[in-house]
Amino acid sequence: MTFSPCLRLSLALGLLAWAGAASPRAEEGFWLFSEAPTEKIARKYGIHLTSEWLDRLQRSTVRFNIKRFDVDIGGSGAFVSADGLIVTNRHVIPRQFLEAISTREADPPGDSFVARSKREEREIPGLSLDAIVASADVTAEIAARIKATGRRVEDERSRREVVEEIERNASDAPGVVAEVVSLDSGARDMLYVYRRYSDIRLVFAPEAEAARRPGDHPAPSFDVALVRAYENGSPAQASQFLRLSRRPLAEGDPIFISGAPTKSSRHLFAAELEAQRDIALPRWVRAYAKLHDRLAAFAAGHAETARAAAPLLGAIGFFRRIIEDRLASLQDESFLRSRRQEENAILKTLGERRDEASVEAIRNLASNVAAHAQNIFRGELLAFGGPPPWRGQVVTLPYGVELAGPLYSFGNILLKLRRERELTGKDRSDGYLVIERADLENWLLSAQSIDPDIEVVRLGCFFETLIETFGSDDPIVQIALAGASPAERAEKLVRGTQLGDPGFRRALYESDSAHFDAASDPLLDMLRALEPENLRIADAWRESEGRLEAEGMRARRAAASARTENSYPDGTRSARFGFGMVAGWVRQERRIPAVATLAAFYDRRDGSDPPPRWALAADKIDRDVALDFVSTADVVGGSSGSATVDAEGRLVGVVFGPGAIEGAIAADVAYAAGKPRRTAHVSAAALLETLARVYDAPRLVDELQRTTAERSP
Repeated sequence: MTFSPCLRLSLALGLLAWAGAASPRAEEGFWLFSEAPTEKIARKYGIHLTSEWLDRLQRSTVRFNIKRFDVDIGGSGAFVSADGLIVTNRHVIPRQFLEAISTREADPPGDSFVARSKREEREIPGLSLDAIVASADVTAEIAARIKATGRRVEDERSRREVVEEIERNASDAPGVVAEVVSLDSGARDMLYVYRRYSDIRLVFAPEAEAARRPGDHPAPSFDVALVRAYENGSPAQASQFLRLSRRPLAEGDPIFISGAPTKSSRHLFAAELEAQRDIALPRWVRAYAKLHDRLAAFAAGHAETARAAAPLLGAIGFFRRIIEDRLASLQDESFLRSRRQEENAILKTLGERRDEASVEAIRNLASNVAAHAQNIFRGELLAFGGPPPWRGQVVTLPYGVELAGPLYSFGNILLKLRRERELTGKDRSDGYLVIERADLENWLLSAQSIDPDIEVVRLGCFFETLIETFGSDDPIVQIALAGASPAERAEKLVRGTQLGDPGFRRALYESDSAHFDAASDPLLDMLRALEPENLRIADAWRESEGRLEAEGMRARRAAASARTENSYPDGTRSARFGFGMVAGWVRQERRIPAVATLAAFYDRRDGSDPPPRWALAADKIDRDVALDFVSTADVVGGSSGSATVDAEGRLVGVVFGPGAIEGAIAADVAYAAGKPRRTAHVSAAALLETLARVYDAPRLVDELQRTTAERSP
């Protein structure tokens, strides 16, 4: 998918930062280790990084294999002891595992976890991670071995067979996996060989409250965790690991990061960004602003209604802020101007080469993207994309079904289940397979608290957005409203439907086709009548997504071939190197310091109390130790848990998010669009101090401070 990262963006904000436009800025980029901009670093910081230094850092880095809704969201980490101990973020650890830990295992009670011995380290089911062993550019080898026919399907099959053979040959040892990764939409191919660890055990995790982001930096957050990789029942022996540093950080200190960014969209063309700016984003802004304002008015009437609306009002307000900020970022004309200048230079180079096919690919994308954007927005408004809701709490921006509400969603899912049952297993849609039946049933059939007054507001706003999107004369609007106003129609459907009753939903779910088709319900009947129109729009949505993705890949391959200066590829879950310096910034004439100390946990601006463990340690902890700091380093999705090291290669921190949520959601497309961006890190010194003073874990402090191994950078 190339057009709508705004609608499918990760909101795991520990993964976000910013990227650039034309030529990379000083701190911009998540670089291949083999192409690290060492000369640029030497000029700016006077630090000369050697290939050995870079190799040791890369081999200390791990990537977490974590999926949500069959999409790799990943996460990063680093070995910090010879015995397989790994540092990452708490939010990288699967939430369901952390929630399953009994509060009886914490002292005082809470949801933190400390293993007092290796015997107490808890296996995390289903989690694995990879440590890089080797990498190589295999572009020429693949090109030489592909039997080109000029026919797309045959050529893709030939390429796939060659890639699979290369991967098989590189992963013939136990515990070793290999993958060929395409860079720049297929312009280059890199082979990565990993040691895979499938026995991962939790060693330490602070309370969720301690790791929570209560606001922008310098609001305190201790989002860090320790896990250990095991092999054959014993701690894995890491060939390289990072020693921790207690050295205080100061404004202007250079830092370097290593992680595995999952995905970015740094090479979107200006036309694609303009389509987001002019078509999709303004519509989402209007839709969410309308719902937020109506809910706020509803909540203002009475204390009881305010309490009922508060959770949804908070969520919708958060999403509204994110969409509005992304729109504001893309309205930065200087950023788009520089992107257009880069594209003009690319077209000029391709023209001088007489590469007419590549020029045509770029121009075709630019001319077609607006029409695709219209279809894609309509499809996403009607919820044809996105993950099934029964897979748990998602971290992606909601689709239109979130505007319509759960009753609408229940009806749509029941209708789709009716169609899916007529398909064989392999033809069923994602999320509707037999193996997911238990999760589906739990979501669909469990009792949920649904406030009809709130749902009337919600569905009425959704109908208004349908009118704005399709026009009042469109069949989908005519069927949905049946001649009534949006408010009247929402009132009638919400008050009349039985879809809020789990017993009614169960009866529909378990009924045969004849009984299902005979069942009558006003909201379900409306959705049944919409099915033909929905399927028509869904077909247009799928066609636009497919064409835009294919056109985008061809255009980006062409652009990559014409770039003359060294540049970094988009994120691919492969190991990447970044750099920057510790730096605060100014917001609304107020200086934001680069470093926040542990004192911030006790002197909170919101007046809240620290977690119980922290309160008990109030007289023991050194409040002057750095807790969090912000830097100019460039990170995106998947960078959570990335190691942050100093010039000596010692761990000084762990990436956990943007310094400020403002603007961070556009990290996948732009490093700077008129606003200073900062990446937030938990300090390594804070980890050592709190393990000793708050969590009473001398075993872990000792392991992290050992100096016997000379293999670390």
